[in-house]
Parts: sequence; C-alpha cells; structure tokens
Amino acid sequence: MRKQWYQRRVRANNLRSVTMFSGWIYLAIVVHVVIAIIFITSLLYYHYKANTVAVQVATKVDKFLKEYGYDAAPFLPEWYNNLSTIVKMEYPPKTVCVIVLSNADMFDKTLPKYLQENDPNLEKGSDCVDLCTKHFMTKAVKELYPEEEVDIIYDWELQVSTKLPKVNMSTAGHAAGLAHYNRPGEIQQPTWDKSRKMFGCSISPKYGGWFGYRAVLVFKNIQDDAIEYLSPHDAVGTQELKTELLEKFNGDWKDPAWRSIVYCEKQYSAEQLDYFNTLPSERLPKIRDIMSRYLTNSDKEAKKDI
Repeated sequence: MRKQWYQRRVRANNLRSVTMFSGWIYLAIVVHVVIAIIFITSLLYYHYKANTVAVQVATKVDKFLKEYGYDAAPFLPEWYNNLSTIVKMEYPPKTVCVIVLSNADMFDKTLPKYLQENDPNLEKGSDCVDLCTKHFMTKAVKELYPEEEVDIIYDWELQVSTKLPKVNMSTAGHAAGLAHYNRPGEIQQPTWDKSRKMFGCSISPKYGGWFGYRAVLVFKNIQDDAIEYLSPHDAVGTQELKTELLEKFNGDWKDPAWRSIVYCEKQYSAEQLDYFNTLPSERLPKIRDIMSRYLTNSDKEAKKDI
C-alpha cells in the first residue's frame, strides 16, 4: 500500500515537472517570437526611415557626383532654420534639400579635365572651381531630375538686399550631418578676448577640414515628412581641441594646421592648397600652369597607348 502511494507520488511529481518544463519551453518560445517580431519590425522601421524620399534623392545625387570628387547629403529647411539665427531659408519646412561638398579629388582629378574639355573663358575673372561646380551641379539636375523644379544655390551667391549669403553652407552641412559646425558659442571658457570677432568652422569626421561646401540643391516640389534629424558626429569633441581649432582657424586660416585637427587620409595636394590660399584675382597663372602640366601628362599617356 505504501509502495503504491509512493509510486503515485513519484508519477505526480514527474508529471508536474514535465508540465512545468513544458511551460518554461512554451514561455521561452513565446519570448523569442516576440523578440524576433520586435527585431524585424525595428529593421523595417529603420529601413523605412533610412529610405525616405529625401534620402533617395540625395543618394542618387551623391552616386552621380561621387566620381567627380563631390559628396551629397539631404536636409530640410526646418532643420536649417532651427540652427540658423540670421540667414533663413524661405521654403516650406519639409522641402527636400541636398547639400554638396567637394573633396580633394575634385580639384586634382576633375578640374583639369573639365577645363580641357570645356575651355571656359577664364579671362572674364570667373573662378574655375565655381565654373566646374556649376557645370556638374547643372549636369546632375538635368540628367537625374529633368522634370523637377530645382533651385541651385551656390556658396558664392549673396542676397541682393543684405549682402549676406543666400544660405549659410556650414549650417546646412551641419543640418545634413556632413560636418559639425564648431562655433565660438560652444566654448565654455574661451581663451580669446570677448571683443574679438571669432568665426566658426566645420570639421568632417571623414575629411577633417580638407573639403569645401559648394552648393545646395532645393527640390521645390518634393516634400519629406518621414525623415528624422540626426546630429552630425562631433569629430573634434573636447573643449580643448575646439578651442585650439578656433584659435588656429581665426589666427591664420591659410595655415592648414586647423584642417588636420582630426586625422584624415585624403588631404589637399600642395598645388591645391596653394591655389585656395591665393587671392582670386591672382589665380589665373596657377590655373594655366595646372592646365599645361595636365596636357603634358595627357600627351605622355596618349603616346604610351600608341
């Protein structure tokens, strides 16, 4: 009798254990399924957020311009206007905008070839970098979005009434996440006199200070309500480095030390740096030297192929 009771007790305990074990397995399966659903939903959500209309437009422009030494990224006028206190963009807040910067390759590789193929009249005083930029921005818009109404705003353009830039390119680049715009107001304990006029400068995590903003493309009839603002990576980071950066930039901007405040593999060539450090009115002889050397090298390459 006692043996039978013991056996029943053992079977009951075993059944209870199996039931509990099955319950835990079921719970684990449910938890894993929920986690998988959350993970997949998150992926879909972030893919949607990362593939908005503005991102698609900017990616298309970026791919087109990449081989010419340009990079492009999207932003919205409302992001820009939230950052800019003086120069505002008079467009609907959700209008798709794309800012374009040039890296070292634009000058060293694209510019000589552009000058040879297009033969612009440089005697008129136009800057060859501006002419090159205008050519490729127009080309991109015509070939990629021929049916769209696009305003192209260049970095050299000023408002007629105020003589201020039409767009503050550094602010636009910050809004697009391309480069953090380091401003004097960020410095908690400035080392310079309060009466001294200090200017901010942009540092890219990819290019350091070895780049230049060239244009903003405004797609007037394209809106994006889904894209979310992301702050640019602050490559400089510390107060000490920011202070050093602004001191160097405002002390002598021609000295490239401020451009190398963070590590960057792709820097301007000595010839390119010399060109940008030369007054626009004195650049023509340098361009002629660059063109002469480019044509000489092209002739040498052509003879190799014969």
